[in-house]
Amino acid sequence: MLVEIKLKTSTSFRAVALNAMIIAQSLNLESKSPSHTTILNWIHKIGYYQLKIKKEKSDDWIIMIDESIQVGKEKILLIIGIKEKDVDFSRPLVLQDMLPLREEVHRSMTGEQISAVLSDLKKELGDIKYAVSDGGSNIKKGLRLSGITHIYDLTHRISMILEKKYNTNDNYVKLLELISGLKTKYVQTDLAFLMPPKLRNKSRYINMFEVSRWLLNTLKYYENNKENDICKKLEWIYEYKDFIHELNTSIEDIKEIEKTLKTNGYSKETENKCFEIMYKNKSGLGEILRNDLTDYFHELSEKLDNTNKIVITSDIIESAFGKYKNYLSENTMAGITNLILCISAFTFRLEESRIKTALESISINDIKKWTKETIGKSLFQARKEAYVN
Repeated sequence: MLVEIKLKTSTSFRAVALNAMIIAQSLNLESKSPSHTTILNWIHKIGYYQLKIKKEKSDDWIIMIDESIQVGKEKILLIIGIKEKDVDFSRPLVLQDMLPLREEVHRSMTGEQISAVLSDLKKELGDIKYAVSDGGSNIKKGLRLSGITHIYDLTHRISMILEKKYNTNDNYVKLLELISGLKTKYVQTDLAFLMPPKLRNKSRYINMFEVSRWLLNTLKYYENNKENDICKKLEWIYEYKDFIHELNTSIEDIKEIEKTLKTNGYSKETENKCFEIMYKNKSGLGEILRNDLTDYFHELSEKLDNTNKIVITSDIIESAFGKYKNYLSENTMAGITNLILCISAFTFRLEESRIKTALESISINDIKKWTKETIGKSLFQARKEAYVN
């Protein structure tokens, strides 16, 4: 139960341990509740077990590969995978569908070094049909050198299309400036309930969706309450009415396209569905979307030789990194520690017999050895040694 609480929620290790104590007291259990260190050890063991478990040799592996930037110079190279025959093209992938294949820590990794990792992985797995990733130059080079077909991630591709259209659009740039100023302007006024979303500096793609929704909802509120004194402070939004509707229509089209492709994969059938959506959009973005996605689909169609459908999103690996970073939120200066084993643990199917096997077959010494070989001295250890009196 405690392992499930930790892996399925954002609860900290100490909070999980406290919950265990409260549950034990409430149920009048005589057994001693585990400490946060014990629960952390359980997660380490499950993650290590999942990472090291022997994978089936097959000719239809699909992998996803990405790097995560951390505090300091270290990065995590993460590779997860699934056999094509195990992909359910009626729903999006979830972490428990995937298997962790490699978790490596390094300062900088060249395309040649990534190729060496991939070549070693191919010996273990058999044939890798293709890899889904963003456009990182070292990853692309590594895939090319190791002879693995690269599928460019859909989310990153659409993000580029949106930036191409709106980064220099006068209306959008002006609206972003207004929204940035409104955050502090509204906070202690009668317009506090209409506060705009917080803009993420590194997530312009996410900003686009949140900004579009907020603008449309705020515009509707203004149009329905024009006579209200509060709305006099919102008159500026009406000047952008046509642009806001165009932006929202295009964003809704993109969400429908993404849902189709992320749920069912890329195939000639899903391509046709996407074009049906795109040709309804007569706006400027609609034209750019059609042109750019036509090029993207052409690239993908050339890679359909040995398959009927292609997984074209690596969102699941971004999700794993996001959950891991949430674990670090209380101690961002720790850098990379053996807590990265939680990424492997996210893919673990929480069945009682499997948890029992993992906890009984993996020792703390296994974790210590892996930590020393994979990570070495962490930022946390270096900081601790630096401040020793």
